[in-house]
Amino acid sequence: MKTHTVILPFLLPRLSDSAATHLVTLLQQLLASIEHHYAPQLARYQRRQYYRHLSQPPPPPTLFDDQPF
Repeated sequence: MKTHTVILPFLLPRLSDSAATHLVTLLQQLLASIEHHYAPQLARYQRRQYYRHLSQPPPPPTLFDDQPF
């Protein structure tokens, strides 16, 4: 049985195979355009997050972090 993941708070209408393919293609092209337009900002943000992560001290060891033997 296929599980359904609810991402949208509403039900999308049923579309023909062709219409669904066109819609997904359009959305992928739109996303690619947005990512291209904002690429420098995305890279800057990801770089800051990476270096912020490096500057934090490592988390303390937990009970199960050591090697068993």
